[in-house]
Amino acid sequence: MKEYLFHFIFIIYSFLIYKYRNKISTALGLMDMPDNTRKSHFSPTSTVGGLIIFPYIVSALIYLNFLSFIKLKILLILIFLYVAFFLTGLIDDKIHLNAKAKTFVLLFTLFIILPLEKNLLISVLNFKDINWLILLNQGSIFFTIFCIYFFYNSLNFSDGLNGISITLCLYFVFVMILARNELNVFYLSIVISLVLILIPNLFSKIFTGNSGVSFLSIVISLIFIDTYNKNYIFFDEIILIVFLPTIDAIRITIERILNNQSPFSSDKNHFHHLLTKIFEKKYVFLPYLVFAMLPYLATKINLTTYISLIIFSTLYFLILIFLKRKNA
Repeated sequence: MKEYLFHFIFIIYSFLIYKYRNKISTALGLMDMPDNTRKSHFSPTSTVGGLIIFPYIVSALIYLNFLSFIKLKILLILIFLYVAFFLTGLIDDKIHLNAKAKTFVLLFTLFIILPLEKNLLISVLNFKDINWLILLNQGSIFFTIFCIYFFYNSLNFSDGLNGISITLCLYFVFVMILARNELNVFYLSIVISLVLILIPNLFSKIFTGNSGVSFLSIVISLIFIDTYNKNYIFFDEIILIVFLPTIDAIRITIERILNNQSPFSSDKNHFHHLLTKIFEKKYVFLPYLVFAMLPYLATKINLTTYISLIIFSTLYFLILIFLKRKNA
C-alpha cells in the first residue's frame, strides 16, 4: 500500500510539472528555442522533463534504502553520481556548456566516486558465445568510466527527435527487468516516469532536456553494470542491447574527425535524421526502436551474439548507404 501511495504522489507531481511547464521553464530558463537549422522543432518547448524523472527515481532509490534493499553507502554514492549528471545537464540546458567543460566535470566525478565501491566497476569481461574471459585488473576503473561516458554520449546523440531516447531507455530497462526477473519500486519509478513524459514528448509539448538524458545515462549505465556483475547478463549481450545508438555514435564521431570537425559538433547526419527521408519525422522513433531491439532479440531465436553483431552491423551500413544516397 505504501508503494502505491509513493507512485500516486509522484504521478500527481509529474502532472503538476507538466501543467505548469511553461511557467517553470520561463522562470528557470529551461526553454528550448528553435534555430531553424540544427533543431527540428518549430516553437519554444519546455525542457523540464528532467525535473519529472530525477526526483521520482531518486526518491524511489531512497525508498529502497528505507526498505533495507540497498546499503546507505551505495545509496550515497548513487545519489552523488545522479546529482552530478543531472545538474551538469541542467546547467547545460540553461547556459549551454561547451563539450570540454561537460566532459571534464563528468569524468572527474566518475574518477573520484567509482573507486569507492568495487561493485560499480567492471573488473572482468565475460562473453556468452565466445570462449573469452578478460581480466581488467587495474584497468577496470578506466574501462568502466569509458563505458559510462561512451553510453552517455551515445544516448545524447540519439536524442535528436521526439520519442527516441525515451523509448530506447524504456527498452533498456525492460530488458534488465526481464534479465533480473525483478520489478521493484526503483525500476517501476523509471518506467512510470518515462511513460509519463513519452506522450507529451511525442507531441513536442515537453523535452527531457540534457538534464533528463544525462541523468538517464548514468542511471541506466549503473543498472547495466550491476546486472552484469551479478551474472544476469553477459558483456556481448549488453553490446547488442545498446548496438544501434553506440554504432551510430562511433560512425558519426569518425566521420566528423575525418572531415576535420569536432567530434562534439552538431549536424543532422545521425541515423534518426536520415530515417526522415523515408518516414515522417514524428514516427521515426518507431523504426528506430525496432532496429534497436532486433540485434539482442535475434539471440533469443538461437542466433549467437557474434553472428547477430555481424548481421546487424552489415545491415546498419547497408541501410545507411541507401539513406545517404536517397539524401543526395
